[in-house]
Amino acid sequence: GAERGLGISNPDTNVKTYTSEARNLKNNKIIYKEYHEEKFSGGKIEVSITKYKDLNNNLVSERVMNFSEDLTKPDFKLEDFTSGYIEGADVVTTNKVKVYTRKDSSSKMEEEVLKVEEPYVIDGGLTYFFIKHWDRLMNGRTEEFNFITPSKLDYFRFRVYKDSILTIGGRKGMKLILEPDSFILRAFVDPIIIVYALDNKDILYYKGISNVNDENGKSYSVEINYTENYGQ
Repeated sequence: GAERGLGISNPDTNVKTYTSEARNLKNNKIIYKEYHEEKFSGGKIEVSITKYKDLNNNLVSERVMNFSEDLTKPDFKLEDFTSGYIEGADVVTTNKVKVYTRKDSSSKMEEEVLKVEEPYVIDGGLTYFFIKHWDRLMNGRTEEFNFITPSKLDYFRFRVYKDSILTIGGRKGMKLILEPDSFILRAFVDPIIIVYALDNKDILYYKGISNVNDENGKSYSVEINYTENYGQ
């Protein structure tokens, strides 16, 4: 039978797929599309695969996340097929994380094992960190955590807090602001804005730095409205 709470009643009860479009914040033009596939077991996410395709439907990059016991710390790998850029992280032991990256296909892989204090979060584990602290965030608490940043072979301290409750695409959501904890870093880094649905905690909206790089190897800044999913 279908997994409870997934709202899926097709034979593939354990797979959830959805698509979204990313708009460049500079000119509001669509720059790529995301094809998400999430595999569940017993109602719990196991693997998430995101394929990023350009407007000609070419596969630009792909991210695979494997969620083990702790949903906030998936092992992940992101690969850009255009440049050969790679980044990723694997949990070694409770507080040790191997991070790795390479700038392009002609560079060699660099890696580092980081010793990180809890709480720490890896990549798309952010969503599950927010869900884990949902009630505290709803009640106006600011949550701090270390965010693993493989591209810098390091981690940085971040904080997240509720900005407001708003409606997007006819759905009510909690708007969160995610930003560096450091006053200095905040001067250089734009905050990330994420909205999650109040009813089922689906992501509704994202505005901030992208997983996809431009031709100069710099991350795009994008806006994604997940309530405008097409072809679903």
